[in-house]
Amino acid sequence: MKRKNLCFTRGSACLLGGAVLAVSGQAAAANCPSGTNTVYISGSSAFLPVVQATANALGAAVNIVYQKPGSCEGLDYLLGDTGAAVLPDQDTALTMPPGGPASPASCTLPTITFTNASGTSTTAAAAIIDIGISDVYPSTCIASFDPNLVPVGTGTKDFLGPIQAMTLAVPSASTEYSISAEAAYIVFGFGAATPNVVNPWNVPGDIFTRFWDSGTLEMTAVAIGLPGGKWANATNKTSAQTATSAQNMLTLITGAAAKSTADTNAAIGNLGWANIGPGVRPLAFQARGQECGYLPDSDSTHGDKINVRQGRYAIWGPEHMVTNVDSNGNPVGKNSNTVAVQTVINALLATSQAPAASSGSDGGVTTLTETQVGAIIDSISAPASGAVPWCAMQVSRTTEIGPEASYAPPAACSCRFEMAAGAVVAGHTCTACTADSGCSAPNPKCHYGYCEAE
Repeated sequence: MKRKNLCFTRGSACLLGGAVLAVSGQAAAANCPSGTNTVYISGSSAFLPVVQATANALGAAVNIVYQKPGSCEGLDYLLGDTGAAVLPDQDTALTMPPGGPASPASCTLPTITFTNASGTSTTAAAAIIDIGISDVYPSTCIASFDPNLVPVGTGTKDFLGPIQAMTLAVPSASTEYSISAEAAYIVFGFGAATPNVVNPWNVPGDIFTRFWDSGTLEMTAVAIGLPGGKWANATNKTSAQTATSAQNMLTLITGAAAKSTADTNAAIGNLGWANIGPGVRPLAFQARGQECGYLPDSDSTHGDKINVRQGRYAIWGPEHMVTNVDSNGNPVGKNSNTVAVQTVINALLATSQAPAASSGSDGGVTTLTETQVGAIIDSISAPASGAVPWCAMQVSRTTEIGPEASYAPPAACSCRFEMAAGAVVAGHTCTACTADSGCSAPNPKCHYGYCEAE
């Protein structure tokens, strides 16, 4: 069942891992920022590093307040359920001050009065959400988690942001390096319940999952053909095997590894690539129909995401930024902050667009300049963020883990991405430039400081 074939772009098959974005603790949380330049976001915990990187790149343009109940629940706070009012989010909030610090800090939300799900007036610390952030398509959440979630349609829009890869992860000292979709189906569907066991993942208490509102779980669920609600423990928030966040998943996997060698080999969980940290590494994943497994990267020492960018590693997709829009399809804020919301959306869309020739407002009307987009590429491509900008992709897809098609970005940034990620692909020559005249075939175009093919 668990085929052990591994495919190599170069080097060995194990990944040492990237950095984890830690949430800084404070003795007493300060009040969350407010005002017309503050944007309230709810959803994915896996995407948190990218949002922080974007906040750093935007500098003083916006304040971001982020809540991370999970991808599908984040959409709920933006779209609402059929026949029900859209409710504010009361989850723990984090603030991302302009330009830093590198990690978000807890903050106290303002107290507001609203009508709760029972129709009763309630006063509580909560935020009216401007952007719902999901690792998966809203249709995936509807199909697997919340059939009453209002579909994206008139008055709302799904904007596609940078690419994320999800992983099945084990302790760094594990003897396993690859897993097939078929084996993962058994491991996470049955939780090592006899007789449905795949060795060495044979200890029920060492098989960890996210709650089924998690986009990390739901994207992987589609990849292995196991609906989120069918994962062992995934519908039980209080289970000892159910992680409450990406950071908690990391803690559970490393905690199991600290018990014994047997637990080290039996431990397995589900993480976004950006959430891989010390003591944990991803398994190469062998999708259905593949003859071997691939890591997101070319090998264990490079964060080049070449197997994601060229379509060999299967568990990837664009981030989904769902927000209210006007009649022209432009983002609209829900807290008298439309320009700030448009600024955040535009920054996260910028790598899929051709940069503007000259500076202008980034309030959703014009694109950003090449210099501005370059700064965003650097921020979201860094190992701590773990995302891939669209301009570094060579394939695209339009459905969850759907068919891949060749993709040529309007302004390629493969070199800028690889430089920022600290991992230039073997055989890929990156030539610095300031204009097209400094480039030649097969890379005749100068984009973001390097010669590119287009």
